[in-house]
Amino acid sequence: MGRRAKKAPVQTKKRPTLAKRFKCPFCANEDVVECKMNFRQGTGSLACRLCGATYQMPIHHLHEPVDVFSEWLDDCEAAERANSGGGGHHPQ
Repeated sequence: MGRRAKKAPVQTKKRPTLAKRFKCPFCANEDVVECKMNFRQGTGSLACRLCGATYQMPIHHLHEPVDVFSEWLDDCEAAERANSGGGGHHPQ
């Protein structure tokens, strides 16, 4: 009679950690924009410690700090396109 085979231990994968500090799109310094997530009030806010630029947006339980930052970048690009005439076509 043989021995009972031992079950291999289950290995869990480590989830990569997402950034909570970002590069400021206005002053271009690294790790100066901090994100604060307030899920009770439903707001996510960003603030640059050096130039004072701020951004706030409504969030829900699935949002991460990187989502708020990417939305800020999208809004900055949209405002820049609107101020530049809104042609939309850039010759290459």
